[in-house]
Amino acid sequence: MSVMRNIQPSYRAVCYVPTALIRPRPYSARGGEDDSGLLELAASIRQYGLLQPVTVRAVEDGYEIVLGQRRLRACILLGFSYIDAFVLQAGEQEAALYSLLENIQQTPLHYFDLAQLFSAQAARGASPEAIARQTGKSALWVSRKLELMRLAPDVRDYIREAGLSERHAQAILRVPGPEEQLRIARKAAHLRLSPRETEALIGDAPPRRKVISMVWEPRLYLNAIRDIVRQMRCAGLEALEETGEDGDWLTLNIKIRRR
Repeated sequence: MSVMRNIQPSYRAVCYVPTALIRPRPYSARGGEDDSGLLELAASIRQYGLLQPVTVRAVEDGYEIVLGQRRLRACILLGFSYIDAFVLQAGEQEAALYSLLENIQQTPLHYFDLAQLFSAQAARGASPEAIARQTGKSALWVSRKLELMRLAPDVRDYIREAGLSERHAQAILRVPGPEEQLRIARKAAHLRLSPRETEALIGDAPPRRKVISMVWEPRLYLNAIRDIVRQMRCAGLEALEETGEDGDWLTLNIKIRRR
């Protein structure tokens, strides 16, 4: 009972808000989910009720949804005239931040959805550094997502539909012109090219490190051992080495004085 007495009430009260007065946000990363998922959510709400209120903010002509756009859509689908909602006194920038954080904390978004979310934040004046602080990511990570918005919409749509990775998209971004970008994307998808192979196709692949096969060059091993002996001498140890050849054999004898 003492623990219960210490619980403090929340400063946010749940209000009963008319659904007709709530408008959607201009952009939602999850606004295009399939109808089956929405129907499943509506069925759950019909059976168990709305377990988590939505969050709205007051605007001039009513309210704007901040958190819970899918829940709102499901309730409207069920014919709800009112919905439980927290009402925030928040500006556009703060509301956008709440929405951004909710989307990131839910099921991971496609990298193009993240790019569009960050682009919307940047359009409101947020720098990559500010978005990075808000999301717990690095500014470089955010900047690379923002760069993806330079791809033409039809190129982005094809890359998404083809299931190409973000590294594919970053490589295609370096191709000049949307027509050529789309051609490379189609070729990468058709041939099932890896990101590195796609970069090579574009001519932007990082050089591979030259690997020297040492299997048939035993003298390379001997030189490596001699380097170790030299390091031992530099460390103050007295070490001697003797090399020789005996037919098909190379010999290396090492002596180290005990201390």
